Amino acid sequence: MEAVVQVEKAGRNRQLTERDRELCGFLAVCRYLTREQIERLMFPGRSKARSSTRLRQLARRVGSQRALLRSDLGFGSAEGWTTVWALTDEGFEVGSLHMGLKLERVPKQDVGQAFLKHEVMANEVFLGLVPQDGRTWAKVPRSFRWVLGEYLDLPFEDYATVHGRLTLEKRRLQPDAILELPALKKRFFIEYETGSATVRDARKSTSTMAKLDRYGNFFCARVGNVVGGGLVETAYTRAFSDDWHREVLFVTRTEARRDSITRVIAERERSDKWKFLARALTLEESRGALCRAVYGAEQPPGMARHAVRIAEPAPAPMILPTDAPARTASEERLRRGRVSVRGEQLVMLEKLLRASLDAVNSTVGELTRMRLPTDGIPGILRAAPEPMRVLAEYARRGREALARYGLTDSD
Repeated sequence: MEAVVQVEKAGRNRQLTERDRELCGFLAVCRYLTREQIERLMFPGRSKARSSTRLRQLARRVGSQRALLRSDLGFGSAEGWTTVWALTDEGFEVGSLHMGLKLERVPKQDVGQAFLKHEVMANEVFLGLVPQDGRTWAKVPRSFRWVLGEYLDLPFEDYATVHGRLTLEKRRLQPDAILELPALKKRFFIEYETGSATVRDARKSTSTMAKLDRYGNFFCARVGNVVGGGLVETAYTRAFSDDWHREVLFVTRTEARRDSITRVIAERERSDKWKFLARALTLEESRGALCRAVYGAEQPPGMARHAVRIAEPAPAPMILPTDAPARTASEERLRRGRVSVRGEQLVMLEKLLRASLDAVNSTVGELTRMRLPTDGIPGILRAAPEPMRVLAEYARRGREALARYGLTDSD
């Protein structure tokens, strides 16, 4: 690391390590990764300061070499702000060359913030298949292929009613990703379900039922000259001439969502619609199922037990009116319109207010002794216990969060 810093000071080009190239390879394949995902992959057991130093070095220009990484993306949630890392054009060149990527299309723009969280969580399906020993950085697997839907060009045609007339429209299928297993000649179309869209309403393009209808059309509907004889083509066989076995895998955050989609798939199987293989699994279940397909085991080879954890974000908290009191401890969270603050700031604020209340109490005693008016001060003291109770609870949580990592100040 010191040698790299010295090279930078001399104004010469950055010296890339094998880990740097692997990181660019992961980002070329996944496009977006959170800080937590990068640390889990590339800096296992390392301090946050060390990973931060290297990421900052890769994210700035060095000599005649431009930055390889960028960290100007992210999304907010009840847990705070999550920074998302991506490649610059130069970084993508390094990563795609390292991986030998040949893409049908390269997106020119970033996805919107609303879809960014969806994208990084869909990548967890892939990351669950990456061997990690918990000591050294991970390497991008080469025995299978993970292709983002944004990198694919999968056109098909579908009938739609426009102004009361049935017309044939050109459309494009875009799964969240495709997992290809050459050894098994099998292709999984991955759909990561956050639970934000409806399941049954086929009129809504984001619904699970609408997705199933699109896949049925793409896999099974004949295209081209249907009555001209010869081989029967579909949009799938046009896009993939290998005729591998295909399956649609809906990956869900919750068991309830998985069960709802499973029922819809079963109902569709009993209808007269196009038939194809589809399943719904939770994120953890999908990891086990795909590991069995790829490795013949429940987890990747050499996987450390403590590295198996999947970074599924906590479910969104219930949104209560801002003037409604919290009924349980789990509801006592930051609500819409409020902001998160550092733990030590809460602790300092609690100490300051307690000191202020002690000073007010002392002042009341002194004014009473001197027989001077104290109008209004008793009202302040009577109103203090409730906000102090809430503040004390937040301060306690702040102290616990800091103590969990042996800190006195937030990072």
